[in-house]
Amino acid sequence: GAQQGGLGQGYGGQGMQETSQVPSAVPDYVHVCDPNQFSLTAAALPSHTNTANRANVPLGVVLQPLAETESEVPVINFGAIGVVRCKNCRAYMNPYVQWTEGGAHWRCNLCASMNETASGYYSPMDNMGRRADLAKRPELIHSTVEIVATPHYMIRAPMPCVYFFVIDVSKPAIESGMVARVCSGISAALDDLPGGKRTMVGAITYDSTVHFYSFRGGTKLRTHVLPDLEDIFLPEPRGLLVNLAEERKGFEYFLENLPQMFAETKEIEAALGPALEAAYEVMKPVGGKLSVFASTLPSIGKGRLTNRDDPTKLGKPDEHKLLLAADGYYKDLAFRLSHVQISVDVYLFSRLYTDVATLNDLAKYTGGATHHYPNYYDLEDGFDLHRLLVHSLTRQQGWEAVIRVRVGQGYMVTDFFGNFRLRSTDLLTVPCIDSDKSFALQLGLTEKGVTTPTVSVQSALLYTTSFGERRIRVHTICVPVTTITTHIYRTIHAPSIGALVLKQAIAMVTKASFDKSREHVRKTLTALIRSYSYTESTYSHAQQLKLPESLAAIPLMCLGLLKHEALRDKNVTSDQRASVHALMYPMGVSQIEISLRPRLLPIHQLDGKTMPQELELTAADVDSTSALLLDNGSRFLIRVGSRVDSKWVNSIFATTESKALVLRELDESTTSVDLERVHQILDSIRTPFHKGLRVIREGGGEEIHFFSGLIQDRSVGEQSLAEYMQFILRR
Repeated sequence: GAQQGGLGQGYGGQGMQETSQVPSAVPDYVHVCDPNQFSLTAAALPSHTNTANRANVPLGVVLQPLAETESEVPVINFGAIGVVRCKNCRAYMNPYVQWTEGGAHWRCNLCASMNETASGYYSPMDNMGRRADLAKRPELIHSTVEIVATPHYMIRAPMPCVYFFVIDVSKPAIESGMVARVCSGISAALDDLPGGKRTMVGAITYDSTVHFYSFRGGTKLRTHVLPDLEDIFLPEPRGLLVNLAEERKGFEYFLENLPQMFAETKEIEAALGPALEAAYEVMKPVGGKLSVFASTLPSIGKGRLTNRDDPTKLGKPDEHKLLLAADGYYKDLAFRLSHVQISVDVYLFSRLYTDVATLNDLAKYTGGATHHYPNYYDLEDGFDLHRLLVHSLTRQQGWEAVIRVRVGQGYMVTDFFGNFRLRSTDLLTVPCIDSDKSFALQLGLTEKGVTTPTVSVQSALLYTTSFGERRIRVHTICVPVTTITTHIYRTIHAPSIGALVLKQAIAMVTKASFDKSREHVRKTLTALIRSYSYTESTYSHAQQLKLPESLAAIPLMCLGLLKHEALRDKNVTSDQRASVHALMYPMGVSQIEISLRPRLLPIHQLDGKTMPQELELTAADVDSTSALLLDNGSRFLIRVGSRVDSKWVNSIFATTESKALVLRELDESTTSVDLERVHQILDSIRTPFHKGLRVIREGGGEEIHFFSGLIQDRSVGEQSLAEYMQFILRR
């Protein structure tokens, strides 16, 4: 399909002259890493700087260590031997080490040091030069394993799962329906919270003051109001953070009654800073996941913010300054939270300016996430918020985590991207890590380059599982190095390049400017295609450039980046921009791929069995007789042509008083097979992060939102795909 890089217009195709096969670095019995968890931007890397400069391939690795995969990760318990590691670089045992002297020694594939095999780990070799016990040693067959950590990997006993909530109960929060929806979402997640009988919960609410709740003693809920915002002290030491299994009745009573308790409130102030300081004091002894729900710009106490939005700066050279934090308070607080193993998820709901850029520091430096619902309206947004909240609380979750990535001789890590705090030069601290969190690392060559035939990259995530075991999840990739650029081009992993370049671009906006960031995207991806075409033209005199499948997606990806809300030049408010950056910076490869290259599906002739064929992202594929679904990974748009059969339209959509179309819900009385099929398609591609579905009629004023997603066409200030390809080839 189109996602695989069939770009049409003759850009996807065979290309690439045959110049010897790329040698493999992986023995045939080894299972490689799932690319959704760990992937390099190319599966053959340049051996020296001059090859890298000729190839112009962005070098890096994208890591999403807990991403869901088809197969189970093998668990290794080394027992009395202890965790087997290289004595020099501390890399973990993996399938790519070399055994010598009949198995008595092994050479590390990262630093090339020779290690003596521990007596309890020794095995003789067979006549193929493989260890005789290979079948019993998953760590020598699987590139991804999870090692049970010994006590030596623990500073304290593994922590329980802790879920703590800070909820805004000011007038706007109550009136929008946010408070009631959040309470029902948390209630719905309680049965499936990870951690079993050890799981702990607690909550604080705030408006112009901060309110504590003691959950001990069932439905006799005790409330304490903090008398002084400057002086945070805990009203009682024990009942504020409680074991869910023991105090569930009291906690559920609180969730059920909270919206009513503040139903008549007139409060419009928001003491978010003091509420977070209070949560810090409650959680400090254990750590955990802190979910914050804010409807109003913090207006009193520590962390007070003012409206600094300035629409006159949009599209101007210093626009990026609106995306810098207003002050250092939230970043400093995030560092303190991270230090005691607290991670923050921020949910923002204001109808007005919210300063997403500043508040996102809470999530950015603690391994959390920020979700923005501008102008939250429960009837429209409630279901999406509920789904996201339940997912965020119940997904696979690791605690008190650190990550270190080691690279083989000749390479080094030159930059890190994602939501974490960097401790020492290369240790990423992530108090809570979940299945959605992703990190990217930029790689560079040392002066000497690589002198061996292969190079390895190994990631190690040390964390506490939700069932209270300390584990080390290890991913190892081993790839050939080469001086032949064609080998590198043939093994490019375009989605990883897209993820790396996007994260670099987002970081560059606040470090430099939007112009420099866009220039980086354009230069990086254009240089890659140009270098490939230069290599090709030395072999062939074909007039038209045929891109191999590995590269076919890159030109469209470049346009997708430049036309995306994250980077495009026009009409994006600073809050919207900051929220898109906050969402995408920690996002994984597959989510980024669909954001940069949306899918366009015809839905007016579904057979109920197969997914409809994806269309090219161009208006040439849009006409009056079709109903089309555009999905960019965060929202659905359906455009209904004026000549689509009216019987079909009426069975799928209801018409509101304002003549707008809305998708009909499925219920017991549904008789329309077509409606069921449309819902079936939506359900199969909807993620927890999707927000809303808009139906647009042909000729309506909202069509611009639909057409701006058709990135193969020209848009304000950006080329069409055809123009971009001509631009690349004009040298």
